Amino acid sequence: MSVAFENRLEVLRSNPRFSPETVNRFVRFLQEAPEEALFRTSPMHFATTEGVPENEAIELFLCATHAGILEFTWGVLCPACGSFLTTPAALRSLQRERPCQMCRINVKTEDDNMEVAFSVAPSARRIRFHQPEALDLRRDLLALMFSQSRTLSEEILRVVGDSVMDSIALPPGGVHRFTAKIEAGKTYFLAVPLHHVYCELDAVAEGGVRTVEAELMEDRLLPGYVKMNAGEVSVTLHNRTSSSVRVALVKFWISKSELVCDVSRMPPPVPFRPYLSGKRLVTNQTFRELFRAESIPSEGGLEFKSLTVLFTDLKGSTEMYERIGDFRAYGLVREHFGVLRDIIADRGGSLVKTIGDAVMASFAEPMPALEAATAMTREVRRVSRDGAQLQLKVGLHSGPCIAVELNERLDYFGQTVNVAARVQGVAGADEIAITEPVYTAPGAQDVIRAASLSASRERALLKGVEGETTVYRLR
Repeated sequence: MSVAFENRLEVLRSNPRFSPETVNRFVRFLQEAPEEALFRTSPMHFATTEGVPENEAIELFLCATHAGILEFTWGVLCPACGSFLTTPAALRSLQRERPCQMCRINVKTEDDNMEVAFSVAPSARRIRFHQPEALDLRRDLLALMFSQSRTLSEEILRVVGDSVMDSIALPPGGVHRFTAKIEAGKTYFLAVPLHHVYCELDAVAEGGVRTVEAELMEDRLLPGYVKMNAGEVSVTLHNRTSSSVRVALVKFWISKSELVCDVSRMPPPVPFRPYLSGKRLVTNQTFRELFRAESIPSEGGLEFKSLTVLFTDLKGSTEMYERIGDFRAYGLVREHFGVLRDIIADRGGSLVKTIGDAVMASFAEPMPALEAATAMTREVRRVSRDGAQLQLKVGLHSGPCIAVELNERLDYFGQTVNVAARVQGVAGADEIAITEPVYTAPGAQDVIRAASLSASRERALLKGVEGETTVYRLR
């Protein structure tokens, strides 16, 4: 183990959020895991195999990335085949749609199909995936193409490996001619799996061609589709990119009848294991603090189908400033901000901003947000000074919203944010006000019972919101 690697590990060992045993397990994982387990893996996989809480595993992987031990990659998952459609420039270059040429569909970028995967950095351990142009695609084609969160049987791995007819490392400006004998009725691909670009070769009995000249650009392979006569054929590829690539000629392992069906209506061929979604990462406090340079796409922001937004405010803070003075009151308010920030981070959320004495926070799911709210009202009661005791008002709402970059900071906009802010205004001192989507969310009733809270339902008129809104007061 190098001195530089030991120094990076010391960053993790000195972090009070990680137990020594967790860090030791992580080091063993880096040193002993097979190379494919260290390529585009998920902290959820590590949490499951090592018995580490998910939030701790996510924070560990983020801190390890910041220390240069890991590297992360953003990808959009194709729901039909499980392709990990990479986004080289990370979050800032995510597009609203990504084409999956394998399935012939456009995949909409949404909160539940963005995966953030982690690979070991070369400075920590060299693995073959650090040189993708040198990979044996008979062994590694699936690892390059698909998310590691897909569970694939040994039979599928064997079939896909056997489908690779030939592969070559092609340097910038390089040219290679593939020759092969193809069967009528079968589908073949000239594939650059790391970049997810393909030229489909449709083998027909007649009416096709026997030779093809193809060109690899930075983001596409031209032409994308060619009919070729069955028998001996040749395909010449010109690499017009600035990097070396691994190219393969592949006999597709799915029959033509399956390939032409409506894949949008098909269930996934194999299930996904839990993975770190883009939404869960963006709403993570550690991510916001360590990776401020990871900006949201500038055009239109990033849409989330569902996000839970939490607002707090202090009851009677104006009177408190009058009674004990600005300096002492501000000290109390700062202490309460620290308490709230720690509670939010512990539940996997992030503190979006403070507004006067108020806090706005975001969570990927309602249950951890509700857990945070119950802890906030309990812990803030203990913050007192000069006879002043703080009382918190909390409001929560879940729904769609848009993440944007505003003044070099991640922020959220939309009616979900507006409703959450208005619902907080409904709450009284030491009360939590929540909407129907939060109250009926999986696990919400368990959180309410565990906190020994009672819920009363009412209909409220919220400013800027049409009609009445169902609100539950938790006391």
